[in-house]
Amino acid sequence: MTAVLRDPRMSWLAIAGLVLAWGLPQSGIGDRLFAGDALGLRLAREAVWWAFAAIILFWVVRVERLPLSSIGLKRPTFGTIGWGLGFFLLMMASVMLSFAVIIPALGMHQDMATTRSFIAVPLWLQCATMIRAGLCEEILYRGYPIERIGGLTGRRWIAALVALAAFVAAHIGWGLSQFVVVAFGGVLLTILYLWKRDLPACMIAHALTDLVGFALARAHG
Repeated sequence: MTAVLRDPRMSWLAIAGLVLAWGLPQSGIGDRLFAGDALGLRLAREAVWWAFAAIILFWVVRVERLPLSSIGLKRPTFGTIGWGLGFFLLMMASVMLSFAVIIPALGMHQDMATTRSFIAVPLWLQCATMIRAGLCEEILYRGYPIERIGGLTGRRWIAALVALAAFVAAHIGWGLSQFVVVAFGGVLLTILYLWKRDLPACMIAHALTDLVGFALARAHG
């Protein structure tokens, strides 16, 4: 259980914030405005994602008038780093288990076209993209929605399930095999957030998993 938002104004602001957090990325604004493989266009699409995250942070602080700790954003500690690294190892184990056992058992294959789209760029841009994903997606799909849906419903488990579903759905275009990997990772990140309520720890685990996972794909590509 979690505290329910009693103030109708705060409830409506939370609903509007959820529409922004999920509606902006799902609208495909960046892809439509900056379609193409040119370096400048790719950088513009990355900037759009940072803008989405900045809008939510602005919404929390200036519109809802709440501290960033209300979405799990707090000063990192040694514990933050430790838990982030620990769950990074768990997530990498889930990635290996998925590709080595689960995906073949389901008769699926890795979507190499999607993978190549991430690694067919300069290394620095690949790294920047993975870091952006780890930071921005944790704000948009973990910290903000879990806290605000929890406030609206009074039940963190409902908030966690809805946020997890939104996170997985946002990656559905990657193909069914990547869907398995994302689902595993999303479950682990959700557990970490519910347990520690430490969004920077989730960011560390998420970003490191993406960095190492796609670095390995690049090395074998």
